[in-house]
Amino acid sequence: MRQRALVLLLLVAAVLGAGCLDGLLQPSVVAPAIVPVEGAALDRTPVHAFPFEDGSGTIRIDPDPAVYAGAKGADRQLYLRKDLGREEWIPIYYLAFVNDSYQEPFYADLLAALREIRDREGLDDDRYLELIAAFVQAVPYRTDASIIEPKFPIETYVDVEGDCDDKSLLLAGLLAREGYGVALFYFEDEAHMAVGVRSSGCSYRDTAYAYIEATNASYVGIAPETLSNGAALATDPLVIPVGDGPLLYAACGEVRTIEHALSASRERVGELEPELAVHARDLESRKEAIEAFGARLAALSRSGEIREYNRLVPEHNGMVREYNDAAASYNVLLEESRAAVEIHNYLVTHAHDRPGSYLRARAYLTA
Repeated sequence: MRQRALVLLLLVAAVLGAGCLDGLLQPSVVAPAIVPVEGAALDRTPVHAFPFEDGSGTIRIDPDPAVYAGAKGADRQLYLRKDLGREEWIPIYYLAFVNDSYQEPFYADLLAALREIRDREGLDDDRYLELIAAFVQAVPYRTDASIIEPKFPIETYVDVEGDCDDKSLLLAGLLAREGYGVALFYFEDEAHMAVGVRSSGCSYRDTAYAYIEATNASYVGIAPETLSNGAALATDPLVIPVGDGPLLYAACGEVRTIEHALSASRERVGELEPELAVHARDLESRKEAIEAFGARLAALSRSGEIREYNRLVPEHNGMVREYNDAAASYNVLLEESRAAVEIHNYLVTHAHDRPGSYLRARAYLTA
């Protein structure tokens, strides 16, 4: 999320809340709104390709150029004629971007394309939610330097880019219209936004929602340890309900297994790293000793001291056997470390495939 946008909104709210606008006939709250620009045209028709489960999806729709142009040119400020607390005006502000009525045909067309994939693949409600999340997460994360406030979802789609609030608004708008209980998570101190979906078993902090990170591919129900700038999510979010549909995310048991495997594999690699280093140093020391002993035997052989040579050969062979045993032990630990690294990397890079990741995570944990 762009920090400058948050500062700007604070100033606007403070000034307008003090009563700088007068007039009895004006609305008490004027939120950002789209005014279509008739005659506008799109430079290109966007195509969205994204990974999902063990395949991929492609979305092609034709958003209304007039609505897109109206979104691009919209006044993105919130004007208040009455004193509202931040927990009141912040939801008004962001919901204006999600729920502008001129975007409803865009939502309908986009969801029709997503439903086509759902029906073709026979997805249940959990996998369909993951499909929508995978689509939005695959939109490239970029900040538009020319716009410091949030984008309308239609802009994020057509621009094929957005930052955390842009992508979260798009994701929340889609999920809400498909009947999921969904909310925005607004982290003011961290200048971040994410999405929450009602769940059974993986609620984030004290909310009733599972965490969904919209900026990159990630599992529903697993919040990032740190953001891209290295900051941790240390505060409770302001929860902004977007949709109160009956659908919830019910795959939390499998997500917990994946999370356990991620944690266990990471911890095991951390435990094995110093142990492997000790073994490696020991092997190197043994190797040097064997080489020195071998050079001594070679010298005895060249000098014709066969009796001393024969006396020392068993000792040399014992050193080699001990080295081979130590090397075998090292290789066992090394293979375990490699397996832990492999499963961890697989799970991290296959967040778009929760069912497949779950099977691999379960196999790792039960091996």
